[in-house]
Amino acid sequence: MHLAVFICIEMAVTTFQSPRGATVVVRRDEYLFSVALGRVVRLDVVLPPGFSVRAAEPYPVLYLNDGQDLTRLHLPATLNRLFRRGEVRPFVLVAIHAADRLQEYGVAARPDYLGRGSRAGRYTDFMLKELLPYVQAHYHASAEAGEAAVAGMSLGGLMAFDLAWHHPEAFGRAGVFSGSFWWRGRGLADGYTDADRLMHSLVRARPASLGQQFWLQTGTDDETSDRNNNGIIDAIDDTLDLLAALAGQGLPATAARYVEVPGGHHHPDTWGTIMPDFLRWAFGINALAPAEVAARELRPVRWRLGGQPLTRRPLGAMRYKFQYLRPAATFATMATTPSITQGRPAPGTYLSYTQAYIDLVPAEADPLAQLRQQAAEVHRELAGLTESQALMRYAPGKWTPKEVLVHITDAERIFAYRALRFARADAQELPGFDENEFAANSEANDRSMSDLLTEYHAVRAATLAFFSGLNGGQLERAGRANGGATSVRALLYIITGHEAHHLRILRERYWPALPAS
Repeated sequence: MHLAVFICIEMAVTTFQSPRGATVVVRRDEYLFSVALGRVVRLDVVLPPGFSVRAAEPYPVLYLNDGQDLTRLHLPATLNRLFRRGEVRPFVLVAIHAADRLQEYGVAARPDYLGRGSRAGRYTDFMLKELLPYVQAHYHASAEAGEAAVAGMSLGGLMAFDLAWHHPEAFGRAGVFSGSFWWRGRGLADGYTDADRLMHSLVRARPASLGQQFWLQTGTDDETSDRNNNGIIDAIDDTLDLLAALAGQGLPATAARYVEVPGGHHHPDTWGTIMPDFLRWAFGINALAPAEVAARELRPVRWRLGGQPLTRRPLGAMRYKFQYLRPAATFATMATTPSITQGRPAPGTYLSYTQAYIDLVPAEADPLAQLRQQAAEVHRELAGLTESQALMRYAPGKWTPKEVLVHITDAERIFAYRALRFARADAQELPGFDENEFAANSEANDRSMSDLLTEYHAVRAATLAFFSGLNGGQLERAGRANGGATSVRALLYIITGHEAHHLRILRERYWPALPAS
């Protein structure tokens, strides 16, 4: 069972205000380390106007794949408009930034014929076992399937559909924009037939569940491919065939909505334009307009290129379907501001022996960002070890990899505790500790590596949350520990560099001596 470690502290808050004052707040959240994915998963959490964690009822929630495209989809502006007009209920939107989307998105059952989507099962575990509990615990989001929707675009849309179809206990609704329903188990030149489409086969393998609902969208200019030469592009054919398969498995006609956008492209411009219809369908208050009317909804004039509606394929849209899967196709870069933790401690604010650790943090690096990155590196280095490898010593008297991990965790706890005392202006001098006595009494070798990693990630999440909450003055406060003066800022750099030191030792001394199994 995968267990995520999480503490919710927003790194950045952005307010998007509409002309009449209704606002949504976007919180950047970088504190969820996924054990299933082996990385920190960045989230942008969009909170409705008037959001309160003390609201009488939990909020409905939308989980959106490819969340890095939040602003390219004009979602904050769209939400402001819909909330201001009272067209949708207040809900929380969780925009999940993608990483290796060619491997993490797909269908959980199996990769496609080229081996893509090999980590979709892990992504499913992340969503169900890590993300949902995290959001429910920290953003007052509903745990009821009927109040939870999942959505995505292109390959992210396929992933959203797979999640909802196979896990109706978690998601009652799914929205798919230009979904990659062509995803197949056999290449076109290798005897392909439509029976090789993976999602269609999975739908035909089980009946629809009571209460499931699906919103599917295509654009008439999503692509130009027409593999069966019937005059209908594959994107539309594949989606219509999936709708037919859903009906064949008992899904009521009223439980599916299909919107085909004339002139719509496989591009965030089209998806952002039709987004209001999906949001009204998922969280709306009033009756929906007919799909053919919604498909012709104009975006606000300021969204149009050059003040005019799009009449041709926009830059960035791809001609052939397989090209949509390029990582650069829909990624957007979000601006960041320098962190107050990004500044090296002044000489004289730390003990001389810790200089070696501080020097392992690059001059231009933010130590908090490096700690998040190193957490993923530690997990990758240690999670795959066999039991015999985890108990190996590269020389007599040296620690095992398990003991190294516990030492990193213990040292981080102690250094962070010192930082807490000093940041609170505690003048008492703190003692040192004997790392070898700690290691000898940790009994680390009697525990599983997965258990040790879970504890490690919990400590790391607490460390990140604590240091992120300090202001500039608190970072410069100092106290005495282990016989010398040390600043809070120096302790942050020491924690980071100390772990970097042990990562280097593992790679240079342990791994070359590692037994085969």
